[in-house]
Amino acid sequence: MNLYAQNILDHYKTPHYQKEVADATISHHEVNHSCGDALSIQLKVDGDRIKIYGFKGQGCAISMAAADMLGDLIAELSMDDILALTKEDLYEMLGIEISLRRSKCALLGLLAIQNAILEHQGGSKRSWNYYHI
Repeated sequence: MNLYAQNILDHYKTPHYQKEVADATISHHEVNHSCGDALSIQLKVDGDRIKIYGFKGQGCAISMAAADMLGDLIAELSMDDILALTKEDLYEMLGIEISLRRSKCALLGLLAIQNAILEHQGGSKRSWNYYHI
């Protein structure tokens, strides 16, 4: 097993951000209807920054590990920077090749965070088509 695959398993088995966020500013729920993975995220926002990120979910190792790893990725980003993240950014973060079949699993957390921010800002939500998958 390569280092990146081990990292995914570590985040799946021992997530850092799988928690309730007290006094969350934003809550959002997304589902991958292709496989049944579901993710609820909570964000505590201060200005244009996410100060606390937490999630609860059920799904495969890739979807849950990616949701957890996103906590580190977004820690220093503004909301606009988070909205600018692409599927390629997420795939690079994961460090493994993601097949088309597993794309929605890998992107579930990103879709949830971006849609949470868009709802908070009064914008239109994104669909899976946004990522061209």
